Amino acid sequence: MGLEGNIIKSDSNSEFLKTIAVSRTPTEKYYISILTDDGEKCPEPESFSHATMIGVDVGLLTFATLSTGEKIDNPKFLKISLERLKFLQRRVSRKVIGSKNRRKAAYKLAKLHEKIANQRHDFQHKVSKKLISENQAVAVETLNIKGMKKNHKLAQAISDSAWYSFVQKLTYKAEWSGKTVLKIGQWESSSKTCSVCGYKHPNLTEDIREWLCPSCNVLHDRDINAAINIKKFAVGTTV
Repeated sequence: MGLEGNIIKSDSNSEFLKTIAVSRTPTEKYYISILTDDGEKCPEPESFSHATMIGVDVGLLTFATLSTGEKIDNPKFLKISLERLKFLQRRVSRKVIGSKNRRKAAYKLAKLHEKIANQRHDFQHKVSKKLISENQAVAVETLNIKGMKKNHKLAQAISDSAWYSFVQKLTYKAEWSGKTVLKIGQWESSSKTCSVCGYKHPNLTEDIREWLCPSCNVLHDRDINAAINIKKFAVGTTV
């Protein structure tokens, strides 16, 4: 659950200290955010090659599949806590508005939301740090997340994966480290295109996780094939 409550901002005339923001969470934790400017710029992006970059395909069954063939499991923090979350939500709805018992129930619900958010951020920070530290460039696919959420059967799982937040972490970590994040268009056929010969599958539905290319007879894992293509497409459109 995001930060709520009053936010106090204080501007400073100092060249180093810019703003101070005080925030309170629904679980009554206080945070002080201090923005400073030391005048130093982020390092210039380092040069990269096909050998020093990696393609990343995000998904629901697997959180991320890398062009190296490695798969990172989706921890599904929201799904794991969903029953407990629904139970606490029902308890809040049954309490009298404005009562002490309702405030107690709402506090427990807020704590669980906060725990899920913290678990998700911790996981994404670790994955994004690993990818940025081990590669000169990371290629990802631009996703129409709002459009995908219109499918109510997938909306909750998409929210649980939090792909947008993950790409944000990759992006600013890359800027800090002098690395590069490349994004390919959302309409590129990364899953349907054979990464070996370029053949395009005419009817690759979501339930097909493996497919045999009729042109070169290579058996593809859908996600690994997509990650390899994301890497190839990114290089092809930026180099």
